[in-house]
Order: sequence, then structure tokens, then C-alpha cells
Amino acid sequence: MAKTIMLQGTSSNVGKSILATALCRIFSQDGYQVAPFKSWNMALNSYVTADGGEIGRAQAIQADAAGIKISVDMQPFLIKPKGDGQSQVIVKGRPIGDFGVDRKDPEYIEWAMEIIDSSLRRLSAQYELIVLEGAGSPAEINIKDKDIANMKVAKLNQTPVLLVADIDRGGALAAVVGTLKLLEPEERDLVKGIILNKFQGDFELLKSGIDILEEKTGKPVLGVIPYLKDIRIPAEDSVALADFCKQEGEVKIGIINLPHISNFTDFDSLAYEVGVEVDYLGADADLNNYDAIIIPGTKNTILDLNYLHTSGLARKIIAQANAGKTVIGICGGYQMLGKKLMDPELVEGRIRQIIGLGLLDVETTFSKEKRTYQVSGRVYSDLDLFRVLKNELITGYEIHMGDTKLANNAQALFKIEARSKVQVDLLDGCYNQDLRVWGTYLHGIFDNDNFRRVFINSLRRDKGLKELAKECSTRKALVESYDNLAEVVRGNLDMDKIYQIIE
Repeated sequence: MAKTIMLQGTSSNVGKSILATALCRIFSQDGYQVAPFKSWNMALNSYVTADGGEIGRAQAIQADAAGIKISVDMQPFLIKPKGDGQSQVIVKGRPIGDFGVDRKDPEYIEWAMEIIDSSLRRLSAQYELIVLEGAGSPAEINIKDKDIANMKVAKLNQTPVLLVADIDRGGALAAVVGTLKLLEPEERDLVKGIILNKFQGDFELLKSGIDILEEKTGKPVLGVIPYLKDIRIPAEDSVALADFCKQEGEVKIGIINLPHISNFTDFDSLAYEVGVEVDYLGADADLNNYDAIIIPGTKNTILDLNYLHTSGLARKIIAQANAGKTVIGICGGYQMLGKKLMDPELVEGRIRQIIGLGLLDVETTFSKEKRTYQVSGRVYSDLDLFRVLKNELITGYEIHMGDTKLANNAQALFKIEARSKVQVDLLDGCYNQDLRVWGTYLHGIFDNDNFRRVFINSLRRDKGLKELAKECSTRKALVESYDNLAEVVRGNLDMDKIYQIIE
């Protein structure tokens, strides 16, 4: 049976995921076979495993930091909000249906805990150490008896818990005291230490607060982690966009911030590029200021397309395309660029048909079948930007519930050769030969280094800027980020004490 340790928080967005990533890296560096685990999560940033299962992006990143294969057992329950109080429920990588967000009856909880326990047991048989992560707070008084992400999970194997608080947002010390007081005695006993995260300021001013905190709670503060400004790890969900720190750049790329935006980590690699500014744009944005506009993926394409129409963004995007601006759609954004979207089975909601932006000669029909694959293929188009990339190997992943058909004169962008290790011969995406508009179902397309650099250089040429050299690697940058993160956290956390707690 593997040893376990769990990070829980005084609230959402206190930094549990990033600290779990750091611990996975540290334990791996120290010679442990370590795996991440989060029983239940609500998020729209997801990842597709090698066998086509869908899990939260954060656990995929944590597994990658640990140097292990990503498995659906690392997150047995993923909840993806769709709107109108409904969420798609994904169990062990596969969607089982849509439920109300308040679906937490006793039968559901018992069934869910059995699945959670079985996944945790399977991981425990394969690895020496499991780093568990909670969700939200373990002490929400109105839903505590229904919470299948925190103390119910910790109690399965009497897992020691580290309580994390965000010291940057204020009220963190009171939140720690209050959280502990609201826990049951046996739950409070599982909490073995406190971590204060995102600290900025003079430690000497904080020290008296730490002394009082330890006196009032009887729990040791195991570390004060500084605010991590220069370490870039893909974020768990769109709440992180509020803290998105853009860099000023000669090339400006605008991402439409859709109400149900998903997998916005597709654009992290663009933001890391030298001289590239990435902004997330609302309805009042002036699109004239940008060299390229991207419509990202979404959990509800039809609702978000309706938002584009009603907010006036649709008109602005079409105007930019007609003026010769590069406009791109990824997954749901690709569907929106077409002429028509049809939902005969009401998979997306209550609208059976909606007019698209009409910038690509394609139509999409939604169905209940969800396609989730890791994919590889080659650039198929030889038009404009893609001519120099013809037959270039590309990789990515698909997550969608629609089938998009190209008209007779529309040209596909990519030829897909493998889906989740199964050989296929399929076409993906579309390019408008009259406008600089293209779309694809492939998430992660910009993580392909040469593809991304050719794309950026095309924007630089348009502005009369010198092209960037071809050498670049998102993978190298990500690995360096894992190591830098581990170094900072190790240097500010009492790892000796944590190892004692684990034992």
C-alpha cells in the first residue's frame, strides 16, 4: 500500500494544484515513484490520456511533473459546467451524462465514493507515494456532508492533511483557524500542518502571526511559499485568467474570453514566445489593436456563439476577417467560424440551430457521442501559411461533441494519421482561401514548436518585423518550470517534517 499525503485548502484558488505539482516533482527527484490524485473536480481545462480518457488538466500536469504516464484513475470524477445549472459528469475518463450541479443525493455519494476508493487503490498498488489534492474547502458547512473531494477521501486511508491558505488575499490566518474549528475532531486530527502560500512582503512582520496561529491551532506552520511570478505552469481553470500576467509584445494576439471558455492553456505557448503579447478580450475590446484573433474552445458552443452575436463581438470578428486580419478557431471556436450549427438532439442546450460567423465553408451537427483522442498527423493544406509546413508532423488532442462537414470547395488543414494509437485516415480543419481564416479541432496545435514559430513569423512579416530563429521548445521550458518550482518550494517548506508526517 502506498504512502499518502493530501493538500486541502481554506478555499478555492489558494494554490493547492501548484503545490501538489511541486511535491510530485520533489518526491520524484528524491527517488519515489509518485502519482497525483484528485477524487472530484469541477473544471473546464481538461486533458486526454493516451487511451482517450478525459481528466482535469492539473492532474495531467502533476503526473507529467512526476515523470509518469497519465491515468484516468488520477481523477475519477471530472465535472464540466455547461450552463443552465447542468454539468457534464465524466467518470474515469468517460462522460456518463448531464446532471444538475446540486446532484449529491446519498445514493450518488455512496456510488461515487466506491469509485473513488477503487481508483485510489489501483494507484496505491502501482506507486510508492500518492499526493492527493482536495477541492475548495473541507469545511463548507452547507455541503460538508456531501463533499466527496476532501475529508471523506482523506479518511479512506487516514491520509495526513496539509492545510493551505492564500496569504496574499488577506484573512488567511483567520481562515485557517476557522476551517480547523469547523472540522470534526477526527478530521482535525488528520491535519498535520499548515502551509501559507503566495506570500509577498517582510517575513519578520508575518512571524508573530505564525506564532499566534500555531498557538491557537496546535498545528505547525510547515512553510511560507513566496508568490510565484516567474514560474509558468499551465493553470487548472479559467479563474486563473483573472491573475493572467501578460507581457508587452510587438505581435499582439487576442483570445476571445468566452463565458464557457475551456482549455485556454492551448495558448500558453504563444504567451511564452519572445515579443508576443496575448490578451483575453471581453465584449468591449477594440479588435483593431490585434494582429490575430483566436476564438478558443468552449464547453457550450451554441451558448457562446449566441454571446458573440448578442454582444457585438461576432460583428467585430467578421469585420477583422474581411479586413485581412488572421482569425482562428480552435475546437468550439472552429465550429463557430462555420455557416451553421445544428443540434437536433439538444446536446448543447435548448437551441436546435444557430447561424455561425460564416467565415468558413463548413457546417457542424452535434450528437451525443463525445470524441476524445490524442492525435498525430501532418499538415495537409498547401495554401499561404501552410505551404512551408506541408507534411509537417503535428500532434494534439481532440475533445468535442460535434461533426463538422466541409463544403466541396473547402480545403482541409490537417490529415490525421492516428487517434489514441489507432491508425486512421481523416481530414481535420479548414482554411478560407479568400480570407486569412482557419480552424481546427486540435487542441495543443500551438505546442508544436515549428508550427507555432512559423505562425508567429508570418505575423511578424506582416508588420515588417525581423523573423525569429527556428530554435524553440515548449517542452524544455515546461521541464525547467517544474524544476524551478520544485527548487522554490523545497527551499521554503520543511521537507524533513513532511517526510516524517508521511512515514
